[in-house]
Amino acid sequence: MTRRLILVMLAIVLPVSAAIVRLKADTPGIPAAQTASQKLPDAVTADAKHYTVEFENDIVRVLRVKIGAGEAAPAHAHPAYCAVEITDSSLREGSGGQVSNSKAGQVFCGDALSHGPTNVGKAVAESIVVEFKNRQRAR
Repeated sequence: MTRRLILVMLAIVLPVSAAIVRLKADTPGIPAAQTASQKLPDAVTADAKHYTVEFENDIVRVLRVKIGAGEAAPAHAHPAYCAVEITDSSLREGSGGQVSNSKAGQVFCGDALSHGPTNVGKAVAESIVVEFKNRQRAR
């Protein structure tokens, strides 16, 4: 089932992303907070324990994310991305941050960000993240 989700995401994402103009970090109109996130290491460099590369080409990088119950990922950055939740999860951003609850099968996309999630749930939180290379904005 996971491979099917990856293939569906790639079938949707690759043709669309190839047609979109790539944005540079110094492009006017991109908030400074987004460009500041580039100073942090990427997810795999920062945390190879929880983030593994499933697929990569010149347009996207597909990551598998597995964060055990009670575990935390160090602060890291992502370019614009789309994610597919494989399991239900409850993640807290930073210390004392808001808890985000997601359901298995949920799909969402977002602009470049930096974060350091902690799994505050009772089971492994697993997702597939498709990062768009050289993009700060998802749309």
